Amino acid sequence: MKIKHRLMAAALAPALLLLAALFPANALAVDGHAIKGDATTVKVPVSVTTSGQGIPGETYTVKIEAETDGAPMPSTSEIDVKGEELKAGTYKGDPAEFDLDFSKARVGIYKYRISQVAPENTTGRGEYDSTVYYMTVTYEHPDGDMSKTLVTAAVHEGTPEGTKVAVCNFTNTYANLPAGEIDPPVTKKIAGDKPAKKSTFDFVLESIDGAPLPEGAKDGKLTTSIEGEGSIEFGTIAYTKAGTYEYRCYEIDKGEDGYTYDKTVYTMRVAVTEGTKNFKVERAIVDKNGKEHDSLTFVNTYKAPAKPVVNKPATVKKGGSGVVKTGDTNSVGAVVALGAIGAVVAAAAVVMKRDDKKEEK
Repeated sequence: MKIKHRLMAAALAPALLLLAALFPANALAVDGHAIKGDATTVKVPVSVTTSGQGIPGETYTVKIEAETDGAPMPSTSEIDVKGEELKAGTYKGDPAEFDLDFSKARVGIYKYRISQVAPENTTGRGEYDSTVYYMTVTYEHPDGDMSKTLVTAAVHEGTPEGTKVAVCNFTNTYANLPAGEIDPPVTKKIAGDKPAKKSTFDFVLESIDGAPLPEGAKDGKLTTSIEGEGSIEFGTIAYTKAGTYEYRCYEIDKGEDGYTYDKTVYTMRVAVTEGTKNFKVERAIVDKNGKEHDSLTFVNTYKAPAKPVVNKPATVKKGGSGVVKTGDTNSVGAVVALGAIGAVVAAAAVVMKRDDKKEEK
């Protein structure tokens, strides 16, 4: 019996040596960074991360290449991540996967390279990750059980002996885009009477849901003033992230005498999109009824106070004909009467003087 066992061991020795050569201990080991598949398949996760502000519409492509002849390949050798999924800041897409099927392959060790295909950078502000991941896939009979198979993958970053990782991640870094800016003006107009003096009118630009405001804002509001009619800017608002931002704009009713204040409340919407070279900004203004306006214009109506009635004294003027003219018909009658009386008295005096002369004779 002992001789028989020795003969069997001697016969198996070459096979064991061959298995040891094909499946070294470090290749068969499954640690925390190994990717464990099932009996015939393994899925290798791949992701693309962007830091900074990516380029809209750009596609990021990751490819897998076989280094071992006859190595199984996935149905597609390239995985795409669309640029329109990217946002300002840091974006990490849901990991895609290379799905490898070894059901028709021989038991053995297969080697691959995984890398990113650098996209065409039209702006010159992106740096693309050129890391190469080296993957060793082991297709084996676990624990020497010839009735079973198992697929595991070990991925090394940078070199075949580099750090083991569980995901092939590529990080593309972008310089930030220049901010998009607006400097919204507000205009005051006055209808009705002309005021005797200029009044000061106050206007508020109020942020909705944390929309950015110009420097000097407090508690989500910024107030500016105009003396009389005219226009003034609230100040520059800078946008460094794509999105839609909303504001309210209205005038403060100070109750100044003579003025009827404009009660309009405008909503200003600012749409910010990422361009290839900067952030693009478009502004729209509507009132509470949804009517569109070109500007933030407020029209107050002014009514001057009524003037008091003053009675003027009568004045006497000479007309061109020498006839006395007055501003009162009663006064004219009195003057005429006095003139008539004077004429009668003068005539009587003349008659009396003539009678006296006759008596002397």
